Amino acid sequence: MPGPRRGGRPWLAAILLFGIALRLGWIWAVNTQPISDFLHYHDLAMSLLHQGRYEMPEGLDYIKMDTPYVKTGEHYPTAFRPPGYPFFLMAVYAVYPSVLAAKLANVALDGLWMWAVYTLAAAGGKRAGLLGAGVAAVFPTSVAYSSVLGTETLSAALVMVIAALHVRGFDRRPAGIAALGALMGGLALVKPYFAVMPVLYGALYYLRAREERGAPVTALRHPGAGPRGWLRPWTAGTAWRRAILALVVSGAAAAAVVAPWTVRNALVFHRFIPISTNGDFVLYINNNDANRGWYLDPLQVPNSIFKTDRVLGPDGVYDEAVAMARAKEEGIAWIRAHPLGFIRLGIDRLSVSYFNLAGDVADWSVAPAELRIDRRWVEPLLQGARAAALVVIGGGWVYVLAMGLRRIAGLRLGAAHRVNVLMIAFVTAVIFASEGQPRYLFPIYGFWIAGVAFAAHRAASDKTAEDQG
Repeated sequence: MPGPRRGGRPWLAAILLFGIALRLGWIWAVNTQPISDFLHYHDLAMSLLHQGRYEMPEGLDYIKMDTPYVKTGEHYPTAFRPPGYPFFLMAVYAVYPSVLAAKLANVALDGLWMWAVYTLAAAGGKRAGLLGAGVAAVFPTSVAYSSVLGTETLSAALVMVIAALHVRGFDRRPAGIAALGALMGGLALVKPYFAVMPVLYGALYYLRAREERGAPVTALRHPGAGPRGWLRPWTAGTAWRRAILALVVSGAAAAAVVAPWTVRNALVFHRFIPISTNGDFVLYINNNDANRGWYLDPLQVPNSIFKTDRVLGPDGVYDEAVAMARAKEEGIAWIRAHPLGFIRLGIDRLSVSYFNLAGDVADWSVAPAELRIDRRWVEPLLQGARAAALVVIGGGWVYVLAMGLRRIAGLRLGAAHRVNVLMIAFVTAVIFASEGQPRYLFPIYGFWIAGVAFAAHRAASDKTAEDQG
């Protein structure tokens, strides 16, 4: 698919500049201080920068009180926090070690995010793209997160840029596929559930190649010799061959990015831990008789393993790798014994995420902030954020339903629509199976906005045509 026409570039530039200015204004007016997870990311980045170690001052952040087997304040080896965002922050702090620098980096990431929304929405034409970029520029949740030191802004920018580059055809050569794979590896280091991204990407690549009905996706100048000649049966072959090539190349590039951290974990724990132990922990605390669909302190889990010697290694000291492996076993065992309970909890997780919109803005951006605006503005701003999120998500699901009906009717979906629908469905499924929080929706707001912009522009065009007819 060709990129958006050049005629919209001045308007797009103006929208991007306005969105950036709005975020800079928010950072000034709402001086958010990092707390909870966000403070932990900051501390990890500072530890990496100044000490070269991956640890926090308080030790394990997921254990809030001493037990006979785990002590707060002890610096046990850990791979609990995925390293992508702390390493990103470390790079920012290496330039200027200030929370403000991290917030300004968020603004730059938001610029990429807005461009990516434009690119996906422009599948419906230049005006649809500009509408999508305009909504993204003023979308309150995104603006509010510019002052938050969290994984949300970075992960949203990465996944949207990967999607936009795919839609623009950046990956029609193996080098482009490898570049997207490297971005996928970085994304997985930020949010490990995106480790399956090469598989999703391979499916999208297959659908695009099948749609092109055998047309070559790359013009290799030397088909008879060297790597290019060897690759030609794959780059210009059937849709399945192209998809397999995309899966293998992107997967290999992603694995190459992740591998150094995997090696670090193997050296520290003497176990295979690709990225993080967090996934096993989430499985444990969210699948038990006490959970209600959101985060549960591990010590409040009935018969918590963290209160037993099952979390100790062979040397009699707390071993995170051992503890999380046992936690995973407990979580899986509970799911197998309570399949209906798992489904009920999945519904609860979606409810917590979807029906507490902008609660994350209040909790993480506004509440821990030093305000330079009149506090009487806070509630109207939060209400506006809730309303905007409701419109975007509600309209986005109407768009997803319309795309589903279109496909059932036998009509094809363009590359941008396939990406939008797949990513919305994927992240929703992840929330269903893991944990509910409004901020876990953040990585897919861009896909909803692109879909809503396309649908709104299409409806307006149809109405105009009807009136003129």
